[in-house]
Amino acid sequence: MKPTLLENRLDPIGTGDGPAGRRLESGSRVLAAGESGTTGTTRRPRATGEGHGRLATSASARDDAGMPRLLTRYLAGELLKTILLTTLILVAVIAFGTAIKPLSRNLLGGADILKYVFFAAIPMMEFALPFAAGFGATLVMHRLASDNEILAMGASGLSPARIFRPIFALAAILLLVMLSLVEFLVPMFWSRMESLLAHDVTRLLASAVERGEAFSMGNTRIYADDVIVQEAPEGSDADTRLVLVGVAALQLDGSGTPETEFTADYATMDLYRLDGRSVLKLVLGDATLFRAGDATLVRLPTAEPRAIDLGRGFQLGVKMLTLPEMYRIKAEPTRFPALAGSVDDLRRLLRWDATHRSIAASFDAGRTLELRDVTRDAMWRVVAHEGVTFDDDVFTVAAPVVETALPDGSTSRARGSSLRLEEFWRDGKAVFDVELYDPVAIEGDSTGSGGVPPRIRNLVLPEDRLRFDDSASPPAVVAEARGIDAASIQSESLRARFAAGLESHATRVRNLVWDIDGRIQQRLAQACMGPLLLILGSVLAVRMRTSPPLTVYVIAFVPAILDIVLISGGEQLLRREPDLWGHLVIWSGNVILGGTCLFAWSGLRGD
Repeated sequence: MKPTLLENRLDPIGTGDGPAGRRLESGSRVLAAGESGTTGTTRRPRATGEGHGRLATSASARDDAGMPRLLTRYLAGELLKTILLTTLILVAVIAFGTAIKPLSRNLLGGADILKYVFFAAIPMMEFALPFAAGFGATLVMHRLASDNEILAMGASGLSPARIFRPIFALAAILLLVMLSLVEFLVPMFWSRMESLLAHDVTRLLASAVERGEAFSMGNTRIYADDVIVQEAPEGSDADTRLVLVGVAALQLDGSGTPETEFTADYATMDLYRLDGRSVLKLVLGDATLFRAGDATLVRLPTAEPRAIDLGRGFQLGVKMLTLPEMYRIKAEPTRFPALAGSVDDLRRLLRWDATHRSIAASFDAGRTLELRDVTRDAMWRVVAHEGVTFDDDVFTVAAPVVETALPDGSTSRARGSSLRLEEFWRDGKAVFDVELYDPVAIEGDSTGSGGVPPRIRNLVLPEDRLRFDDSASPPAVVAEARGIDAASIQSESLRARFAAGLESHATRVRNLVWDIDGRIQQRLAQACMGPLLLILGSVLAVRMRTSPPLTVYVIAFVPAILDIVLISGGEQLLRREPDLWGHLVIWSGNVILGGTCLFAWSGLRGD
């Protein structure tokens, strides 16, 4: 009979006369005799002398010690070669598959395709490596079992635990590799993939226009019929200019309600890249503007909405956080970019409250209230009054004396029966609309109405009169909002908005923490699946050596797929609300895999 590969490795001379060869032959004869119902006997060679006996014993000990090391190298080498090749094939196929969607949406250029596929290869290993390990282990161990090499190992006196020791060692190494992947490498490459798709804003906008969809940038939505891209336009510092035709733009407030609407025949959008950040400046020509707050409809030759800071080009998600970053975010969640919206809402409410307090303090102290008329670049003042009431963002001033100071230095005064000063939030800042009832010119003013218009819109409080730090960090903003005395807020509607804003922020923080906890559990469970599938494929391949290897792998494949489904389902449960049921679901798949391994192992020992 032709010796097996392992037997050749154990007896390099090929004679079968060495101690290892004799033990394999002896084991085979014992097994053959046992199967035929007869008792096989072997005769131990006699020592010709005491010295020769000691040499023989020493050589036998050396061979017995070297045999496990050779076995370990042999099995580990075969497994690593097969697993690495299988992983390479799976990752290449899956990574190219992930590029199909961005390619179909025209989000990747020719130079970016290979870079995107390379970035996608690492995240895909999170799923490809466990299945490649199970598949490779099944093929290698099934071949060894089919060639009776596992039988020969057992006949030589090796226990199943010793035979599978290389498998267990490789499973431990695979666990460390999987933990490094899911906790560090995969999140880094997820962020690089998203950044690669989002860094080219011009391509994203052009693609959205071609598909007839809206392009979203922060709180701005842009629609266009056609777009022309100009690189490095002349006479401008912009990196790229987009000329849009048939434009409609919406600016939304914090709640997602349209705040300002623009329509224009054409528009230009300049893209500036500064220190890795992208800033967009939109200019609309022959535009019509509508403000929902004051129901104003204006036609302008040019309109310039506020510039949009796109940051680094993509929104950082929890799946892009490494394990240390997750713990840092849990310690200080308000710094997470996804919570910037709720922090900005609290910042706006604090500014709103500071404006109320500043105006009320001026009236209570009898000081002149000064507001700036942005439209006419003038100053508008309430220099005297006989009483002030405040109710739901509206100041009502009795018998006011109003003064307007123009840029040329001229002033006009008028007195009214009352004045209504109402606050709104437009274009990202607090503004006031003023209506003066029954205006009468002060004596000495020849205009009759004192030159003071009865209605003025979009007055703003000078920054030096406002006690508010607009550059405060997110934790400072949240701490200030939580520390404010609700009873000191005079406006009932503002008090209600504060309560709702704080509750909304607390809910988002809680959901973020739950999301992080669920993601941590998911990554740990995913990392444990790889070693378990490797062990299961190896044990089943030896146990079912008479079955085709693909049949063996399918049997190991079914609980692995169930494990992935349970891990995903458990993660969703933990992200909604962490409880015992979620932890049971997310780890039950690995329990099933481990139980299957133990069941197959018990049958292997029985055989």
